[in-house]
Amino acid sequence: MSSPEQSPASSRNPIRMLSWRVVIAFFLAACGLTALTTWALVTATEAKTADQAKIATVRINAIRTGLSVGAGIGGAMALLLAARKQWLGERSQAHQEDVANSDIMDASERRITDLYGKAVDQLGSDKAAVRIGGIFALERLAQANPGHRQTIIDVICAYLRMPFNVPSELDLGSITAYTLQSATNQEGQQEIQVRLTAQDLLRRRLSKKSTNLDDHWRDLRIDLTGATLITFNLTDCEFREGVFSNAHFVGTTRFNSSTSTGISTFRGARFSGFADFTSFDFSGQVRFDDSIYAKSCSFEEANFDQARFDKATFMDQAIFKRSNFHNRAIFDDATFAEVIFTEADFIADVQFLRVTFSEDARFGQSRFRSAATFTNCRFEKDARFGGSRFEGRVRLREATFSGLASFGECIFTEGLYMRGTAFDDVAKFGNSKMMGGASLRDVSFKKTASFTGTSSSRSIIFYGVRFDGAVSFYKTEEQPVEFKNSSIQNRDQMLHPPKYWLVASQENLLGRYDIVRWNPPMVLP
Repeated sequence: MSSPEQSPASSRNPIRMLSWRVVIAFFLAACGLTALTTWALVTATEAKTADQAKIATVRINAIRTGLSVGAGIGGAMALLLAARKQWLGERSQAHQEDVANSDIMDASERRITDLYGKAVDQLGSDKAAVRIGGIFALERLAQANPGHRQTIIDVICAYLRMPFNVPSELDLGSITAYTLQSATNQEGQQEIQVRLTAQDLLRRRLSKKSTNLDDHWRDLRIDLTGATLITFNLTDCEFREGVFSNAHFVGTTRFNSSTSTGISTFRGARFSGFADFTSFDFSGQVRFDDSIYAKSCSFEEANFDQARFDKATFMDQAIFKRSNFHNRAIFDDATFAEVIFTEADFIADVQFLRVTFSEDARFGQSRFRSAATFTNCRFEKDARFGGSRFEGRVRLREATFSGLASFGECIFTEGLYMRGTAFDDVAKFGNSKMMGGASLRDVSFKKTASFTGTSSSRSIIFYGVRFDGAVSFYKTEEQPVEFKNSSIQNRDQMLHPPKYWLVASQENLLGRYDIVRWNPPMVLP
């Protein structure tokens, strides 16, 4: 419970008592000043007056003046004391009002504490109806007292964090509240109703679409660590911080069109059903480390500030179409089935280390505005990057492409760097623009490799590259292409070699054909 604010009385300076010694000293000082004034006037007048007849009159006038000064000083003192008395009266009245207000505040706080305690006691009841009544009592209390909303949200979240076992015989991915209730006993059915009521309170009070602004509880922290959440729905909601670490989301989960203004974490969370984060705005850092998605999930058009998906497991389709990553995005050691990053925008660095793509990976028409790293990645099916724009350095190190690898019509502004990468199926780089050049070192192409129409303003260098299938450099005759220690399996598989390059007529010691530079004979005039 929040503590009341500091009262006005506590901020006032304490009253200082007026000592009688001060009054007596002031009185004596006034008398002394009066006597001194009278003596000075009499002495000055006698010195200026020679006529003895006038001296008596002058003395009387001087004494009268001195007494007038004394009377003035006394009047000023009386006025000061009257002003002090008035001030003390006002202070006393203000103090009485403060005490009354404090009593009212104390009574209000005592009433809130009493209602809060009774509602919490209701949550501990063994009767479901009483527990539901406790949830609504807490909601009414928070609605009437905004300063206590975070505390009451904490209580609701604490209730949802309490252990709850879902029957193992149910399909957790397609489960609904109805099917869950039908598979449990009466006590379990009642507990489900209590949990659904608590979850619905969070949805209603965090909703951004509340018709009454006061109905939307703002700037709150949600802590559902380890909670079991049934068909959890926070669509169109807003919260400051969300902690869902190790939570178990049963059935369909919806966070679409919601906003998190601070740090959010889903580390170790399990999603048994469809997880919908479409258009979610993560304004702060968000972490999905070690999260597991048993069914499909959607992050389409989501906005990420800083995102981490380290060791995340996607067992079904994952959609990141048109999503925006405003700061660094990390997917290290993640496992994907089918994943769609089509038209995604990576504004800062993106990193895929030791990532496995067991189904198709689609990055077509995406934009990588900074460095993009794919190290030790395994693309077990098709990898489609066609039409993407890479504005930072691209690194493909020790990557394996088991299916089609399509980089056609891509733009590489700062250069393409490959090392130890293997293309086990068709590789397409046709009509790509490698404005920053390219370096392919110890790369192997097991099947067809097409560089038709590829253009570059800087050198495209092949170091120790092995071509086991057909390779085409059609329409690249004028491009700065170089081969060093590179070879091809069969001489006739080199289609349209780059200008000044050809396949050696003799096999090398490994039974392959080196790609060598051709120097045209000098023609004498």
